Amino acid sequence: MAAQRPHVSIVILNWNGKQDVLHCLPTLSRIRYPNWDATVIDNASTDGSVEAIRAAHPEQRVLVMEKNLGFCGGNNRGMQDALERGADYVLLLNNDIELHPDMLDELVRVAESDPRIGAVGTKNILMDDHNMVWGAYGELRYDRDLVRLVGSRQPDGPEFTCVKDVDWVIGNGVMKSRAAIEKVGGFDENFFGYHEDVDWCERARQAGFRIVYNGHAVIYHKGFGAAHPDSKMPFPVLYFLGRNSILFARKHASLLQLLKFVTLFFSGVTIWMLSALWRGERLKSYLWLLRGFADGVLGRLPLKRLGLQP
Repeated sequence: MAAQRPHVSIVILNWNGKQDVLHCLPTLSRIRYPNWDATVIDNASTDGSVEAIRAAHPEQRVLVMEKNLGFCGGNNRGMQDALERGADYVLLLNNDIELHPDMLDELVRVAESDPRIGAVGTKNILMDDHNMVWGAYGELRYDRDLVRLVGSRQPDGPEFTCVKDVDWVIGNGVMKSRAAIEKVGGFDENFFGYHEDVDWCERARQAGFRIVYNGHAVIYHKGFGAAHPDSKMPFPVLYFLGRNSILFARKHASLLQLLKFVTLFFSGVTIWMLSALWRGERLKSYLWLLRGFADGVLGRLPLKRLGLQP
C-alpha cells in the first residue's frame, strides 16, 4: 500500500542550529503517512550540528554543503537530490519545528486533488502555544511592507482551518510537486534567504500552477531559528527583508506597483525612525533595513561582510 501512495521527500535545512535540529528529528517518527524519507541539508555548520546528528541519529541521511548556501541554495540542493531519487513531492522544513502526525496525509490529499496544484502550504502553529498561529499564508500587497503574513500571532480558529488558493505560502512547511519544480525551477538564489518563497510562488502562478494553503496540515514552529539574536551567528533578517523586498519588486512589479511600494516603504521607515528617536531608542534596526534596500537597488550581496560565509 505504501508504494501506491506518492513518495514524499522531506528536506530539513540546518545552519548552526544543533539544538533545534536534534529536537526536530525525533518528531519525524510521528508521521502516519506511509511513503516518505527525510534528508538533512546542512549549510556548512560550525557548531557541531553534523557530528551531533550522526551521534544521536546514525540512521539519518545528512548532506553537508561546502559552504553556507542560504535558505535558497541549501533547499535547491535538497530538492534536486529528492527528484534524482524519485520523489513525487518535496516537503521543505526549517529545523526549528515539530511535526503533526497527519500533516503529510493532509498535504498529499490536497495536492493530489488537482494536477495544477504546484505547492501546498501548512499552517504554522506556535510551538510554545498550540492555540496561537505563527503564520498561515501570505498576501502580496506592494504596501509599506511588500507582503502580509496572514494569521501572524493570532489565536487559531476556523478562518485559518480552510483550504484556499493564496498569493504565497510559507517556505517552512511547503510541499512542492515534481511537475512544478521541474517547470518553475528552484528558488532564485539571488534572494539567499527571505521572500524567496514569495518569489517562487509568483513564478509558479505565472507558469499556470495553483498555490494552495491547507489549514488542516499543521506544523509547530518555534520561530527565530538561525535568526535568533542568541545564535552563534544570527541571520540579519531586517537587512534581507529590505534587500529582497526591492529585489522582488524589481522582478515582478509594474511601474505603478514599484512606485507605490518605494514611496510607502520610505515614508513608513521615516515615521518609524522619528518615533524611535522620540522614544530615545537606537536606530540600528532601521539602518539595517535601509542598507538592505540600497543593496537591493544596486544588486549587491556582501555575504562575507554579513558574516554568512567565510
